[in-house]
Amino acid sequence: MTVILKPAQMNVQQGMDLVQVRFESDRIRLYYQTTFKICVGLMGSIKFAMRNEGVRPGLFEQLNTYDRTNFTNPIHHEYRRSGLMTNVDKWDVGFEGSLVKLTFNDAYYMMHYSDGILLYAWLRKAAKEAKRWAGDRGRMFSTFARLTDAEADDKVLYV
Repeated sequence: MTVILKPAQMNVQQGMDLVQVRFESDRIRLYYQTTFKICVGLMGSIKFAMRNEGVRPGLFEQLNTYDRTNFTNPIHHEYRRSGLMTNVDKWDVGFEGSLVKLTFNDAYYMMHYSDGILLYAWLRKAAKEAKRWAGDRGRMFSTFARLTDAEADDKVLYV
């Protein structure tokens, strides 16, 4: 039986240079670099899930104000690592209908796209805080693309 998670069953925190995610009783530790990659895939999957339900994905424009919050912890003067290790070897992000699906190792979690938007915002903020703790001043760029109608006219849809 598939359990669809609600926001009360999810929690995201920053712990040194790791992002700690709790889904029900499962605790997942991710490096902040991996968390940013998950956020890119999550954003693309949410947009496709919204389109499957007939909703225009303009909600991400409203997240820009949340994304520009001021951080209380100052950026560290040099790059550092905590020595803590992640407990995730493989991960994947996808969607099924209007649900967003996250897979960590062999466990998978599903949620409605509206709850996925909250998770996206929480993950991104925690990853930014972990990046500041680590003293990383670099930038990361990622793209999420999905090949659509490949047999018919070979279009690529970028989100």
